[in-house]
Amino acid sequence: MLELWDWKKLLLATFIFIFALLLRKLFARVVLKQLKKFAATTESTLDNDIIAALEPPFKFIFIVIGFYVATLVLDLPTELDEILTPLIRSLVAFTLFWAFFNCVEPLSVFIDKLALKFGTELTIALKNFFAKGLKIFIALIGLTAILNEWGINVIGLLASLSLVGAAVALAAKETLANIFSVLTIIFDKMFKPGDWIMTPDVEGTVEEIGTRATKIRTFSKAIVTVPNATLVNSAVTNWSQMTNRRIKMRFGLEYRTSRDQVTRITQRIKDYLQNHPDIETKLVTFVYLVEFNESSIDILLYYFTKTTNWEEWLRIREENMLEFMKIIEDEGAAFAFPSQQLYVEKLPPGVFPNK
Repeated sequence: MLELWDWKKLLLATFIFIFALLLRKLFARVVLKQLKKFAATTESTLDNDIIAALEPPFKFIFIVIGFYVATLVLDLPTELDEILTPLIRSLVAFTLFWAFFNCVEPLSVFIDKLALKFGTELTIALKNFFAKGLKIFIALIGLTAILNEWGINVIGLLASLSLVGAAVALAAKETLANIFSVLTIIFDKMFKPGDWIMTPDVEGTVEEIGTRATKIRTFSKAIVTVPNATLVNSAVTNWSQMTNRRIKMRFGLEYRTSRDQVTRITQRIKDYLQNHPDIETKLVTFVYLVEFNESSIDILLYYFTKTTNWEEWLRIREENMLEFMKIIEDEGAAFAFPSQQLYVEKLPPGVFPNK
């Protein structure tokens, strides 16, 4: 049976804890509300984000304080107090590191200035990398602080778990390789979201560069997730970084085409390409007779368009091919097709009996 004084302490402790909850509610309705109104009047959204990030820890600290004062009033036995004291300190440390953890995301805007040097498309990837890394660091420091409150020697614990740590390190080898590989992708500017890339295993458009892997949407509209370490160690062709698109084709003329016709055809095609507004004349433009094939006289065309857009490139290529056909027709020549001619000097007697 509790004595009368014990009941008074218990009621007082309960009242104090309820009062702390009321203060928590009052703080949220008055102080936080005024802070949010003030932040809404500023041009920057950083203060709004910080207040929103700190709101849960601020509310939780009132519960911790109320619980702590209530335990002081109860005047608990020494055995119980030895448990509650590190518990309360752990809750305070948890609240503090919780606030730091939540502030990482709003304060990551300062990384934008550094990330913009690597391109706006890579800003998100770089920000996510540093934000996640800082969150993990804060979480580990917070866990260490809480364990110290309970008298657990973290260094000694790690030393005793050295074999387990070695096994975990081996298991996490690929994960760590992927995490560090994303830095290679970002700092070397291998590719960015929106780029069309091709590897020995996949081809498509980069959708997201994550901490562990990169998501690529193939031209069949499927998502392929490739580990960053695999991409770094593979030959990656970034088609989006090409300055011009190449057109390379080869066509054959009939052998009955004369020397003068071939000369005029190649010259007219050269003039046409040199004066075409969509052809890059600063780069090499080859139009040459290259081979006497089995059934054709072959001409090679090798040049570049100014555009890199695939659809526009197809339009220009089609336009060029139609003009090439017109030039060949105007010169009285024709395209060759695979054929064979058989010459017989003398036929055996009786092959054509009617003649």
